[in-house]
Amino acid sequence: MTPFFDKAKWKAGLRALVASRTFAILVAGVFVAIVLFKVALPLFVSTASVKVNMERALSSWTGARASISGDPEISFWPRPVLTLRNVTFEAAETDTPQQLATADAIAAGFDILAALRGTPVFYDFHLVNPSFTVERRADGSFNWRRAGWMADAIANASSASPSTARNIPIGDITIDNGTLDLIDRVTDSAYRVKNISGSVQWQTPTARMSASLSALMNGQKVEWSLTCDEPLMLLSGHNSTIQTSFASAPLSFAFDGTGNGSDHPFVSGQLQLSARSVRTLLAWHDAQALPGGTAEAFAIDTSMTMSRGTMKMDNLSLSLAGDSATGVLDIAWFHRNGPRVEGTLAFDRIDLTSLAAAVLPPQTGSGMAGTLPDIGFLKQIGFDLRLSAQEAAYGPVALTDIAAGIMAQNGRLSIDIGDATYSGGSLSGRLSLAGDGADGGRLQASLKNADLGAIAAGFGLGGPLPLGRGLLSIDLATLQPLAAITPSGISGELHYQARDGVLTNFNGAEFERLVSEGDFFPASQASDGSFAFMTAEIVATLKRGEAELVKADIRGDGKTLSFAGVIPYRSGGLALAGAIRPDDTTLKPVRFFIGGSWPNPVISPLSAIPAEP
Repeated sequence: MTPFFDKAKWKAGLRALVASRTFAILVAGVFVAIVLFKVALPLFVSTASVKVNMERALSSWTGARASISGDPEISFWPRPVLTLRNVTFEAAETDTPQQLATADAIAAGFDILAALRGTPVFYDFHLVNPSFTVERRADGSFNWRRAGWMADAIANASSASPSTARNIPIGDITIDNGTLDLIDRVTDSAYRVKNISGSVQWQTPTARMSASLSALMNGQKVEWSLTCDEPLMLLSGHNSTIQTSFASAPLSFAFDGTGNGSDHPFVSGQLQLSARSVRTLLAWHDAQALPGGTAEAFAIDTSMTMSRGTMKMDNLSLSLAGDSATGVLDIAWFHRNGPRVEGTLAFDRIDLTSLAAAVLPPQTGSGMAGTLPDIGFLKQIGFDLRLSAQEAAYGPVALTDIAAGIMAQNGRLSIDIGDATYSGGSLSGRLSLAGDGADGGRLQASLKNADLGAIAAGFGLGGPLPLGRGLLSIDLATLQPLAAITPSGISGELHYQARDGVLTNFNGAEFERLVSEGDFFPASQASDGSFAFMTAEIVATLKRGEAELVKADIRGDGKTLSFAGVIPYRSGGLALAGAIRPDDTTLKPVRFFIGGSWPNPVISPLSAIPAEP
């Protein structure tokens, strides 16, 4: 059997090849090629000419004046590469040098034949430690301008006779440790993006462009990618498909749609966005340490259209602090009074405590201020939102079928509850704040035909309380700043009416007996019972940390229980004069004084109080 591989014949053939003229020519060709690349080509390619042409190419690319201070380095193996050191870009339209960008080194491949003709074509750029400055001037113009062949290619992107520049090779653009400074003189703001690394694949101006970059923004690593099918059309103000994504710990988003880069840029497509919390975004914006936890996270999935400084979000699905909503939102960045958000959101269920924590940062301070949100940002942004929810909760308050509105403009905030069901009754009200809370505010609310007993139980209120079904309305105001508000700074009026209820923890007969004995006693000694009433009405005014009872009558079967005096609610104390008046005017009323603290004050029969000497 003949073997598949005959080692002896293979060696004989190899010896014949080595001894042949073909092998000698091959070896000579390789040697000549090495000599050409290492020795001969550098003699024919002028480094001075290549440097000038490279400066011209970079200037034409960027619209800036490029200058190279270092000596060019040319390598021909394994492929021709030109490396330039200390490259600077300056504004070309100004007499005074204005630096736009620098790079420690820029390397690029080039066409040998074109270089031999004195007109080298460059591609596949590698930028080492580049630094870019993009500035929007006070008049709205930018420090970079379109110029050269790239500008011609953009201008003729949709022309019937397109520019020849459309076919100039670009290749891969690699960035190693770049820096981008963004300066906005209009808003007087500045941002720096560091450690930019990655690549842009763009073979020719008409080819598809893909970019993948990573960077460091305010201490957080970010990754960004972009794919554009027709980049020249995009830059020339015509539509092109766009896919882009951004990922970081504080914020991530993805967009898939179309857009253009006209004087009024336009994008339309599907947007998905998620963030850890508003507080996280604010901390990131201010380059502070990010707060922990994700309970306040929010996410958006919407059909988005953005043009002329406005963003419209239709078919919006919103997840906020664990609650979900659908609706529409319009955001205008250049509204005459600053950025503005308008729209409608419908929730199945919403936790208002979590919502406030997710959207609003807390006040700095202690006491009441420490429990209230900081709305100082309302000086810079406006709202006009309509909210609805099948269920809404704020602490112990549980609402159903709620319809509300939020309006904020120039630091003034108004939250209106048009209608809601609470404890079986109808709730409406308004909270208004002036000067982003620095100039105080006002709270007005009315609860009609509600089960007041269920409300008291929900708040854990104890002691004698007149509970039934009725009306509770409040009108409170303060001139104190929200950040420094105290109970003493609140003034207003409270109106309470109930019918067909009971005064809980109050045994009327036992109370009268203890008063008649003429000794002091705690209210708890007469708390094992209740006092049925037909109507109860309490009117109180609040000022300087005290509630003054203007009227307090609880009318039962044949008797009326009345109070007058003040309740220093700052300390939970009581200072009230009271009486139980029989409907039969021939009978004497039982009079007493209530002092001490709620819910177990001390009762003093008037007969036990010494007369003045």
